[in-house]
Amino acid sequence: MANAFERVKRLWPKSGLLSTVNGQRMLLGVLVMVLAAVPLAIRTVPIGLEEGAPAPRTYRATRAIQFVDQDATTALRQVAADAVSPVYVFDAQAQSDARRSVVEFFSSALSMKTSFSEDTTRQVAFMNERYASTVDPETISAVLALDDASIETVARTTEALVGGILSARILEGDLADAKNQLAQSADLIPMSLAERYVVIAAGSAFLEPTFTVDEAATTRARSEAYDRVAPIVILKQEGENIVEKGEIVTARDIELVRSLGGLEQGVDAQSVLASIALMWLLIAAVGGYFQRFEQKVWLRFRDLLILCVLLLGMMYLTRGTALLAPEVSPYVMPVPLAAILATLLVGPAAGILMTLLTTVAGLLLGFSGGVQVVATLLASAAAVVVMANISHRSHLFYAGAVVAGVVGIVAFGASLASGNAMRVALSSGAYGSLGGLITAILTLGLLPFFEYIFGVTTDIRLLELGSPSHPLLRRLMTEAPGTYSHSVMTGNLAETAAEAIGANPVLARVGAYFHDVGKLQRPGFFVENQAGGENPHDTTSPTLSALIITAHVREGIDLAREYHLPREIIDIIRQHHGTSMVAYFYNKATSSGEAVLDSDFRYDGERPSSPEAALVMLADSVEAAVRTVKKATPPKIEEAVRRVVAAKMSDHQLDDADLTLADIERVVQVYTRMLASVYHPRIEYPEDELRKEQDAGQRKQPSRA
Repeated sequence: MANAFERVKRLWPKSGLLSTVNGQRMLLGVLVMVLAAVPLAIRTVPIGLEEGAPAPRTYRATRAIQFVDQDATTALRQVAADAVSPVYVFDAQAQSDARRSVVEFFSSALSMKTSFSEDTTRQVAFMNERYASTVDPETISAVLALDDASIETVARTTEALVGGILSARILEGDLADAKNQLAQSADLIPMSLAERYVVIAAGSAFLEPTFTVDEAATTRARSEAYDRVAPIVILKQEGENIVEKGEIVTARDIELVRSLGGLEQGVDAQSVLASIALMWLLIAAVGGYFQRFEQKVWLRFRDLLILCVLLLGMMYLTRGTALLAPEVSPYVMPVPLAAILATLLVGPAAGILMTLLTTVAGLLLGFSGGVQVVATLLASAAAVVVMANISHRSHLFYAGAVVAGVVGIVAFGASLASGNAMRVALSSGAYGSLGGLITAILTLGLLPFFEYIFGVTTDIRLLELGSPSHPLLRRLMTEAPGTYSHSVMTGNLAETAAEAIGANPVLARVGAYFHDVGKLQRPGFFVENQAGGENPHDTTSPTLSALIITAHVREGIDLAREYHLPREIIDIIRQHHGTSMVAYFYNKATSSGEAVLDSDFRYDGERPSSPEAALVMLADSVEAAVRTVKKATPPKIEEAVRRVVAAKMSDHQLDDADLTLADIERVVQVYTRMLASVYHPRIEYPEDELRKEQDAGQRKQPSRA
């Protein structure tokens, strides 16, 4: 039964841009970038906090945070600035300017009286026009009513009194006291009532403050006082309530939740675009890495699709949690899940790159910050290391326990590094362990789902298939024991060679176990199952014998599908003979003199398209060839191995297997060493003749009842 990925693949265009490798990857990249931009752009919380309204639920700090209360800080700083008194500066010119103004005023009055002696109206009009802003009209009229001698006396007296008073420190608020002092001083001088009135009225008009406000210095002093006030910092420990359900929400509550990344009301276009651009650049960089350094992943569209699904799934999960449950501790989140699944489904290198992608994505989404970024990296990297060596599905439980412990320790350390108290750090460690446990459970649940949907055969699945308890292997063991023994030896050879050249040893071994299951249909037609008995090929034509022998590949594929073996194993079954010739029966047919077709004696399979399939082909052939070597010695075994390998290469069976000449040479050395250790010559030990006779006599004795 085809998996979902294979069914969709059949509907994919077979021509055009989308049928090419670059076209498919380009389309996938565009789709991933578009879909990755959605959670980065969503910033409005539909059920978030609203100032002045009751909180819909309790919001707690997901991490330790120091929050500056800007409103309270600004108010306190303004109070400090307002408390600074104005800065005054002494006006050295105030006294001389006032005395000069007094002299000029009375001189003008005398001049007017002289110029317009008969026209009092013009005198008053001129003086009012010139001094109305300083001296009131009544005072001007009183001055002009005096005779010239009195004006001169009043002028001298007023100048002296004004100069004396202005020699002191007079502020704006002290002018009333200065005028009273002027009046009191004038009362002590023997003058007429009219003269005293003029002195007091005119002198008061010309009194000014001698100390004025220095605006620049005052502004500077108040600014310094403003800046000296330290910000009001609100400390919230991890897990501490910010606002409880039903409480009236304040602006400070909203800012606190926003600072924690749990609420982002409104859209900041610049930050959104910057986040999307950074994410796109990172996705492009990782894609370029796969294209340049991980060709196996790059050329396998299924693997790229899996990685994209894992990345997008993590991003949407993170954004959904931040929007709907901002109070959830970030350590509970299954952060390493994407990296673990990438490791199990694609490989450790993909797991490390997924760690980088998910960490940066979480940071851009506002879910992690500061020390938590390091915690995320450490937890995910540790999970990748632990999961990279899983050898059985049940081992996921133990690996999950290790991941839970690692995440707990990392969360504890990150919480302490954030400045939290020991009690809070221990709580974070417990949350981290819970998150690790959730990660392990989700891994167990999601791994079979991904295996089925994408048709992925993980090493865990392969190891389960390679168990002797598998129904098909049990059939092979009981119905064709010779073939089973040969398959086990072939698996040992292929596995060791795969380790030597960097191929997948588990796939090579398990593929070798199943490569000859087609022989179950007619096991007696294969020499390893005849046990020295009658060979049915002796009475069968070479052409029919060749058909029977080559049919085991097709019949093996049918059995593999019946037992739901994965595609990788079926490919090895299909390719383990390639298009090789059944040389024995071909030679037998040609030696009889009859006309034969080359194609009638060749397998109709496919040439190996992977290193693992090629290793199984070579192991299958060399194991069978070495068994026919008489008095096998290491040189003879090596000669037989090299002869088989050379024949496969000259027949172009290894052209598509992605093996270098150096790889092939290492394979030859591995097969020679292992086969020499199995088929080495045995030493014949001479038996004692007497013991022979005794044994013979014992065998002739009748059995006792």
